[in-house]
Amino acid sequence: MERWSVFVAEHPWRVIFLWIVTIILAAMAVRSWGGSLTDSFTVPGTESQAALDLLVERYPARSGSELLAVFHRADGTIQEPSVQRAMEEFARQARSIDEVAAVDLPGVRPGNVSPDGRTAIVRVVFDKLANNLDTENIGNVIRIGETYRTEGLQIDFGGEPVREYETEPPGTSELVGLAAALLILIVGFGSIIAAGMPIVSALVGLGLGTVGVLLAAAYLDISTIAPTFGAMLGIGVGIDYALFVIARYREQLAAGVDPREAARASVTTAGRAVAFAGSIVVVALLGLFAIGIPLIANLGLAAALVVLLEMLVAVSLLPSMLVLIGRRIDRFSIPRLRYTAGGEHGRWYRFSRRIERRPWLYLVIASGILIALMIPAFDIEMGVSDDGNRPTTYTSRRAYDLIATGFGPGVNGALFAMVDNPSGPLRPGELERVRHALMQDEGVAAVLPPDLSANGETALIPVIPTTAPQQVESRELVSRLRESAVPQALQSVSPDTRILIAGSTAAFEDVTNKLVSRLPYFFVIVIGVSVLLLMMAFRSIVVPLKAALMNMLAIGASIGFIVAIFQWGWGLSLIGLDRTGPIESFLPMFMFALLFGLSMDYEIFLLSRIREHWLETGDSGESVAFGIGASARVITAAAAILIAVFGSFAFFGDERAVKEFGMGMAFAIFIDATLVRLVLVPAFMQIAGPANWYMPQWLDNILPGLTIDPPIPVRTRVRRMIGIALHMVLARPQKSALR
Repeated sequence: MERWSVFVAEHPWRVIFLWIVTIILAAMAVRSWGGSLTDSFTVPGTESQAALDLLVERYPARSGSELLAVFHRADGTIQEPSVQRAMEEFARQARSIDEVAAVDLPGVRPGNVSPDGRTAIVRVVFDKLANNLDTENIGNVIRIGETYRTEGLQIDFGGEPVREYETEPPGTSELVGLAAALLILIVGFGSIIAAGMPIVSALVGLGLGTVGVLLAAAYLDISTIAPTFGAMLGIGVGIDYALFVIARYREQLAAGVDPREAARASVTTAGRAVAFAGSIVVVALLGLFAIGIPLIANLGLAAALVVLLEMLVAVSLLPSMLVLIGRRIDRFSIPRLRYTAGGEHGRWYRFSRRIERRPWLYLVIASGILIALMIPAFDIEMGVSDDGNRPTTYTSRRAYDLIATGFGPGVNGALFAMVDNPSGPLRPGELERVRHALMQDEGVAAVLPPDLSANGETALIPVIPTTAPQQVESRELVSRLRESAVPQALQSVSPDTRILIAGSTAAFEDVTNKLVSRLPYFFVIVIGVSVLLLMMAFRSIVVPLKAALMNMLAIGASIGFIVAIFQWGWGLSLIGLDRTGPIESFLPMFMFALLFGLSMDYEIFLLSRIREHWLETGDSGESVAFGIGASARVITAAAAILIAVFGSFAFFGDERAVKEFGMGMAFAIFIDATLVRLVLVPAFMQIAGPANWYMPQWLDNILPGLTIDPPIPVRTRVRRMIGIALHMVLARPQKSALR
């Protein structure tokens, strides 16, 4: 890093030129080789995946996604001639749309007309899964249906293709987050130019990261929500990393250092911490590969790519721009908001000294608050929210409500049993006994007649639950059918027959079970690697273990917070939702990876200042107070930016999963940057004293050297030795004068 800092400081135009060339080449590459995003969700080794593979093989015409056109007559029935003509004309025109394989009117399949005769479903079957469809074709089908709406005839659309069509590109939430971040930066830095530079740095990193994600999508299945998560993460992390570098640069300028030397020093000090912290975030996100679900692993890869590029921009392009701007960074300063560096005279320094006097009290109170916030997490129910959580402005939400009212809530998440006998055709009597066994469960509202495959060896039997897809009763039904009804049915069919329970609810139940089973491996990888890297950097075993424990407390508190809101319903209407439901099954694990990495960011930025001062003075208590005083303002500003960015998605996003993620992340960052970093950390380190830096000699010999400490000048080393010697002499007990 020392050599790189010198190169950046001496040749800023070369570095900027390299980034310009990189941006141009990236833009050309994504136009030529960029892939498309997808929600192709495979869960290898699960029952629902086996059933889906069998469905594709035996029912190729039904292996594509279905769009449900829901026709509802409020003051009559769908048997009226005008409604029948509307459905027939819609079906005729929809069949002409590209990628449409078939259109089934309500009479083709059983169960598509409600018992009261007011609602009917026309099923548009596409020849591909929703994530592989051209959204223009989906839109054309929807627009055809909308032309038949009248005052007395409501027509709305649901199903996977509609959810794919309604997915909104990044927009409002990102702009709100950027605006809030800019305002916080102006207040924190007191200068418009200084505030604008982190925004520029973050946008460059985000743009290149998005390009990298699209290039990776040509070879991997990258989720359609990757740009949203990437924007949420890239804006926040990119601004944070730039903030730390610029803050150190301005400290150097305030000390009278030349701008070129100030840029070099900022890369050597803050740049080291940014590179190390970013590496831990990347490692934590790549730990998602341990889960064994390709789409989730690739989502982690996409997020890691964005973080990596934000980190590279912060330690190369940004300091190059700082060299060229020089002292003009403080131009257009705002009165009363002028930036001042922290240190031993600020309020945070005095606050740390107050903690030093009563560390046990602060440690117990802060820990008690975190443990209390964790309590709701023990009641967590993981699953997948359904379309009933979407805003009523979405046609998919209105279609969901029409189906739930007319047919029952379970129709929105119908299961199906795949009965397969590879040794010969299935007999009608066998299928009837299977239906009878499935009907015995109290959670089943109806079992529809079987649909035989062309060779007669496979049958698809729709099973309608009594409850909505996201309700815990629906997930429990899947388990009961597999553990009780299926074994009972297998006793009355041929020995080679197998029965698989599948459907969207079953698939996500399998996902949840797989996530839970792989979490121990994930925790070991993420926590183990992070602790090991911290040991190598700070040459201590106490500091890394303390950091891991406190991070776990903060993460547990944030999960408890989202359980209280989204599952228990506390304040749910404030963020635009009107229904409680389970926590998205992938969310706790994804939040853990990201929060563990981001928490380590603040830990590293704080500890690097503490250790830097400790290496100069050898005074543990003074070093903790100085580190808090020097970094607290920057950490709180960085945290406020992340809270604003993540919070904008919680309040302005439409998707429930995005709201859960944004709210959980915003609260976790708030807890981590205040209660943990500014209270728990100094309280613990004051109690531990010199033991903070304890490292057994045998372990110190084994671990390779990896330091984020800046080089210490000879003058500083001599001053430190003199300071330690004076401290030892002055601290020695004096003989009594009366002796």
